[in-house]
Amino acid sequence: MSHVAWLALPVLLGCLGATGRADELDDVLRDVKAGKKPGAGAVVARQAWDKLVRQGPKALPRILQAMDTPDTVVANWLRTAFDAIAEPELKAGGKQLDTKALLGFAKDAKRQGRARRLALEVVEQVKPGTTRRLLSGWLSDPEFGQDAIDQRLADLQRDKDLPKAKKIAAYREAFTAARDLAQARALAARLRALGVSVSVADHLGFLPDWYVIGPFDGQKGKGFKAVYPPERKIDLGAALDGKGKKVRWKRFTVPESTGGRFPILLDLRQPLGDAEDAVAYAYTAFKVAGKRTVEFRGAGDDNLTVWVNGDRVFGFEEYRNGVRLDRHRFRVNLKDGVNTVLVKICQAPLDPNSPDPNWEFLLRITDLNGKGVIYPSALGEAKP
Repeated sequence: MSHVAWLALPVLLGCLGATGRADELDDVLRDVKAGKKPGAGAVVARQAWDKLVRQGPKALPRILQAMDTPDTVVANWLRTAFDAIAEPELKAGGKQLDTKALLGFAKDAKRQGRARRLALEVVEQVKPGTTRRLLSGWLSDPEFGQDAIDQRLADLQRDKDLPKAKKIAAYREAFTAARDLAQARALAARLRALGVSVSVADHLGFLPDWYVIGPFDGQKGKGFKAVYPPERKIDLGAALDGKGKKVRWKRFTVPESTGGRFPILLDLRQPLGDAEDAVAYAYTAFKVAGKRTVEFRGAGDDNLTVWVNGDRVFGFEEYRNGVRLDRHRFRVNLKDGVNTVLVKICQAPLDPNSPDPNWEFLLRITDLNGKGVIYPSALGEAKP
């Protein structure tokens, strides 16, 4: 166990002591606090860990409660204590395990996902079939949703006699709950085979409709920090000084792809042509009914800078970094009415070892739980 983990123990077992009645776990807590004294920490902490394990199966629910933390050092340390208690008891048949308490923790969607999964794994070993039964109703669960959708896909694939209408309804329900791109595409393909068309791009909140402009001179790789006219003012009718020529805004709508890397990926070379050591901008607008906080998820090659309603909300500089789904996530406050988005993407100077560099980006909007959100386009209504 790491030195950092030992130092974290007073906080860890403080959680344990605070969640139950005064008992030997409180004694453990006092012992760990004593470990704060210089020269005594590791020894006292180890003794406290041993005492915790000796509590046996009755301590497992309280250990899970203490594991309900974003601190991975804390969670990993407590996991070792949990395993040290649970594994021998499971080998003995699990009769002393409080499966009701463990299952109650696993069902609580507000708890930390990894701890919930651990609790369910233990219950499953004592009562096989528990997981399958629960997953059937957990399509929208923040931790087990993907497992539930995988189970739904497998079950529907096996059930050849299910009436078409019921099969469509079951796939639609799973598609509505899907947050994973691969699962959403798999469900969309199953629905298409049944004569039902759905949009994965809309479902996941991708933004397809833009005005784009460029290229501007990248100034020998300084384009990320340089300020160009679109950052000062958006005039969709203006002709601006670009790299060696005048450039104008062009409307460009990305068609949804069912087989590409992503449902929506704006390849800037399509509307703007090839360029190197360059900068381009994309602009869009949409209408929102009421103020709200959302999450923007995106990536750009090269670099990514985003302004919302004129405010710079994100900037990341890394050349030749590639585009990965949801590489960057950041929360944004949207206003009631028309909201505008400006995206800046650079293109690195030519690399002889990469003669066909990418110049592209993607951006999507989700709620704070990861569900895609689509707002109606307002490109005709925006007043930059």
